[in-house]
Amino acid sequence: MAGGLSTYNDLVRQLLLRCPAASLFLARSWIDYSFRQLWDRKLWSWQRKQVQYIFDALVNAGNVDVTRGSFTVTGHGTAWTTDLVNHQFRCGLSTPIYTIQSVADATHLDLTQVWGAPTSLGVSYSIYNAYQTPPSDFQNHIAIYDVRYNWCLSLSTTQEELDVWDAQRANIGNTAYVCASRDFDDVFNQPPLPRFEFWPHLQSQCVLPGHYVARPPDLSDPGAMLPRMIRGDVLLESALAQAARWPGAASDQKNPYFNLALAMQHEQRAQAMVNEMVRTDDEIFENDVTYMSLSSMEIASIPYGDSRWLQSHDF
Repeated sequence: MAGGLSTYNDLVRQLLLRCPAASLFLARSWIDYSFRQLWDRKLWSWQRKQVQYIFDALVNAGNVDVTRGSFTVTGHGTAWTTDLVNHQFRCGLSTPIYTIQSVADATHLDLTQVWGAPTSLGVSYSIYNAYQTPPSDFQNHIAIYDVRYNWCLSLSTTQEELDVWDAQRANIGNTAYVCASRDFDDVFNQPPLPRFEFWPHLQSQCVLPGHYVARPPDLSDPGAMLPRMIRGDVLLESALAQAARWPGAASDQKNPYFNLALAMQHEQRAQAMVNEMVRTDDEIFENDVTYMSLSSMEIASIPYGDSRWLQSHDF
């Protein structure tokens, strides 16, 4: 099995052959624990993935009627399509930014929340991408960059800071300086996925590529297989160490495989295999060495408000 692909069920069966006293649930939990421990051992090269955030051009043709307490927006002279679902909607700068849940036709759309501002008829509007959702296996960003301006976006800015700098989100344009965590989207994604705000808000077509760290896959999913880079025998040795430390379900249901000395042997073999995996992975892609301080890298310079804001705030 070394070096080959192993399925989750293959490992469970092999574990039960060695320790038949264990239940199927217990065997699975030992494999799951071993897999998670290995995944969290370091930033493996195969945890790094690419992402791109695609922004559409501003849609603002025609005008709209918005009614307090209603989900529905009615357009006049609009040509809305279902491509606008999950885009953001706003009217001016004095109302919240809403998200479009569905588009019924060219002149009717529904929001994910009711319109909370006063009723307005025949007003201008804007539809664009203010928020973005990463891939379903997203764990955290490594970098997001703008190839047009040759810089990376800041990933450390908070929503509270954005609210202080630009509560109205009046800063819009062709470039963003910040990717800030916003909330978890439970409308379009189940289970919920994190949602990020790009600021200033982009209202022209562009794409911002980047890199992220992927979270572990769920091995218990039907047909799931181990990532190609993870050896099944490593997980099996680690799981057998747990099996050898388990005395049994009860005093009259002892585990014949229970042996603390054997558990240590399995653990030592598993650790030696992991160390070899670490060495091999570092030869492929060294993730844990940095030769340049982030302070010397090209990070987008954040404009802290306009001149009036700067004159009224002490630094």
